[in-house]
Amino acid sequence: MKFIPITLLVILCSLITGFTFSITQSDKTRLLSNKQVAQWRADIDFMQQALERRHINLYHTVNAVFFKRELTRIKQQLTSLTETSLAIELMRLIQQVGDGHTQFAYWGTKYHRYPLELRLFDKDLRVTGITRQHKQLLGAKLVAIEGMAIEQLHKVAAPILQGVENIYSAQQRFTETIIIAEILHGLKISQSLQQARFTFELSNGDEFSIQLKSFYNQQFNNPDVDFIKKPTPTNFTHNKISIEGLDVHLSFDNQIAYLDFHHYPDSPAMQDFSQDLIELLRAKNTKEVIIDLRNNGGGDFFVGLQLAWALIMVDNLNWRDGLYVLTSRKTFSAAMSNAVQYRQLLNATLVGEPTGANPVGYQDAGNFKLPNSGWNVMYSKRLYKFQETSTLGVQPDILLAPDWELFRQGKDNQLEWILEDIHKRNKS
Repeated sequence: MKFIPITLLVILCSLITGFTFSITQSDKTRLLSNKQVAQWRADIDFMQQALERRHINLYHTVNAVFFKRELTRIKQQLTSLTETSLAIELMRLIQQVGDGHTQFAYWGTKYHRYPLELRLFDKDLRVTGITRQHKQLLGAKLVAIEGMAIEQLHKVAAPILQGVENIYSAQQRFTETIIIAEILHGLKISQSLQQARFTFELSNGDEFSIQLKSFYNQQFNNPDVDFIKKPTPTNFTHNKISIEGLDVHLSFDNQIAYLDFHHYPDSPAMQDFSQDLIELLRAKNTKEVIIDLRNNGGGDFFVGLQLAWALIMVDNLNWRDGLYVLTSRKTFSAAMSNAVQYRQLLNATLVGEPTGANPVGYQDAGNFKLPNSGWNVMYSKRLYKFQETSTLGVQPDILLAPDWELFRQGKDNQLEWILEDIHKRNKS
């Protein structure tokens, strides 16, 4: 099951220094030209035909008459739309298809964002990453953008969020979407693509507003960005068999393996890794295994099944109650599928939050490119039923939300719950 990142807009921009960029009015905020109108009419027709032909069941939720009427309305209004407002119109309609793998989304290679990373703790949006010049805002709570309170902003943005299957993925996509310059402009929250005013609540309760400049999204992971350090398990060492997307940590006594499975390697790499993992766990006589899928947005679930096969080959594991899987609202697509499968195949206990993807629904993304604009559109190719009953997300056996106060101290309350459970069981 592949979750393929795509772009909201194909943006040609001239980068200046630091985190600023140059965008001319004609790029984004002026009305579409006559040529663009004609091209977009053709693209919208192409999109409708391609979705109807390729999606396994395009009208499983949205009414076909309504969908076609809305596309006609959008085409009729093209002369009064800008690129950003058109994107919002199409995102709003595609969301109503009703499955998280059918998307007209912004993620991909060329869009612009504001220089912060957000994470939801309970109902608070916390800054977990920001440019070094504003590092005093790490841990602050975002309360407004351009004077619009977060609660109101959520109401405005909710209808256009892409990649949403339930309330949990909606929460995650909201944190990812409201930092996109094109989205804020298209929703008429910001007047400029180049800057917006963000208001934060500091730890002492004071509010602090700052004008942030947007920049090309690929610049964000550069040395000038500070992050709150992700908590890592104490009394563990990183093992050399780790590969890209899957980090292995062994406890000092070798009894516990922590596998941070944050994205999917290709199949050959996973095959080689699986053989190394079998040898390692056998040689160390490891008993417990923790698989962390909390930051895994998907890939190929058959690759994830290779990991299950490798663990099944290790007889010395505690197969009665010694395997665990960590999940979150970011656990999407193939990662959700593997979470269910690990519960079934490995007798694993699931700990954390419900997954952002549903275990019964339309998944397995395909994509196509619109011929004139070059935008990518995603669609669902398969209908999967990983559970007998349909639930909003895969519900964990142990429901446990992340704790902000512990996180800011570098502690992981969900992982620590598992380690304590192992400790108590081995002590008894």
